[in-house]
Amino acid sequence: MSYGVRHVPGHFITEPQLVSSGHPFDCELLLKDIEAQIIEFNKRGSNFELDNVIDFMLIITQYRPLSGSTFMPTPPFIAKKKAVTNVVNKDNKCFMWAILSCLYPAQDHPYRVSNYTKYEHTLNFDGIDFPMQTKQIPKFEKQNPTISVNVISPADNAKGFCVEYLSPELHRQHHVNLLLFSDPDRDTSYYVHIRHFSRLLGGRSKDGHESSVCNSCLNVFSEKRVLDEHVTRCLMHHPQQVVYADPSKRDECKLSFKDHHKEHPQKFYLVCDFECFLTPPEQDPDPGAKSHIVDEHMVSGFCCHRVTSFPQYQTPPTLYSGPNVMTNFYDHVMSENKIINEIMSEQVPLTPMSDTDRRRHRAAKTCQNCGCFFTHKNCKVYHHDHVTGEYLFPACNNCNLQLKPKKC
Repeated sequence: MSYGVRHVPGHFITEPQLVSSGHPFDCELLLKDIEAQIIEFNKRGSNFELDNVIDFMLIITQYRPLSGSTFMPTPPFIAKKKAVTNVVNKDNKCFMWAILSCLYPAQDHPYRVSNYTKYEHTLNFDGIDFPMQTKQIPKFEKQNPTISVNVISPADNAKGFCVEYLSPELHRQHHVNLLLFSDPDRDTSYYVHIRHFSRLLGGRSKDGHESSVCNSCLNVFSEKRVLDEHVTRCLMHHPQQVVYADPSKRDECKLSFKDHHKEHPQKFYLVCDFECFLTPPEQDPDPGAKSHIVDEHMVSGFCCHRVTSFPQYQTPPTLYSGPNVMTNFYDHVMSENKIINEIMSEQVPLTPMSDTDRRRHRAAKTCQNCGCFFTHKNCKVYHHDHVTGEYLFPACNNCNLQLKPKKC
């Protein structure tokens, strides 16, 4: 028996990448992600091959280039914490002075450049331009193998911080935490050394004692033991920023269920079951293994039943037993998918309403789906079944759009 070529559309969404001046976009990671999803997609059928790419969308957020330049006064909300060392320099080498203020801390007047000029040539800046951009930090770390650098910056709302660069070098002799803040009026930025990380982020903890901070997610921990246990798991992910709710806005501090359109029963769904029999493994077990396979489940057939409340679309269960079970099962599910999409695509207009439904609709002041009050911007509409035309309940316009049938 011969079969023609079958084209099946596939949709793939890759994992987002944190892209900054210190972390360039990784094309190799993107390709590996897509290839892994294609392999996973191929498990649904047999002998699928990628034919062509019809559409490719790349979503990019706003890019804000960062680099350190000449001296800037420390913002008041940071200065009052007394957690940073801001060296007063007149050149564009604030990054270098911030590093040196960490490596060679001055006992008196730590903000003076004269405390660090004698150490200026202990660092290797060959091929690195000033003002220093965060994308050059990996090169600096490579040329200075005993130093690792992390960079954070204040968030736009000045109530938190975000990670600009997280060093992959975790076990070097010297680790330097820098703060990069900006002056939007002068369009300049400036590096300062963070002396007390826990003091800088002290607002996140009610404990007045010194705490430990995770360089990746900037969460605060009361004990270093807890931080050490957290770091191994946290570094498995990209650097991230934790945003806390505004205590003055009570609605933001309360978790509430909002996906009310998901509370309604599905108009169609498939109930499937497989039959299997046990067979001995084809390969001999490894005598050195701690466990071995006794039997394997081999699929022998399936049953698939379409469940719906519409009598005209109810069908008897489909039974199959024979060769190529999974191929036949996939073909049947895709066939059901096509039929159900055609049914759900129908736009049957609202049928005449009963007097009871009319009175119920006129008396309604709130949406029966989400409970919000009707307004001029979110008005009351007749929500009805697009398959039968039957009136269901009064809904706001937003919910009515969310409750529209969606294709599989």
